[in-house]
Amino acid sequence: MTRNANVAAQSRPRLLTREQVAELLAVSTGTLSRWAADRQGPPFVKLGAGDKAAVRYPADGLDEFIASRTKHPK
Repeated sequence: MTRNANVAAQSRPRLLTREQVAELLAVSTGTLSRWAADRQGPPFVKLGAGDKAAVRYPADGLDEFIASRTKHPK
């Protein structure tokens, strides 16, 4: 991770809400829900049980998700 990315990562919370992640990735919260159901998106944590459990996304996992999908021109 670059120095600037480290600074950005340090200034944000360790666990991000679905709304925060949707804004960062420029996708809808519905897309994040669909990705979670399909096991495609960034890793997440469910806090609690049942349908009302809070969903949070670890910042480190989000960074890894973005890095794994970053394409570099040849």
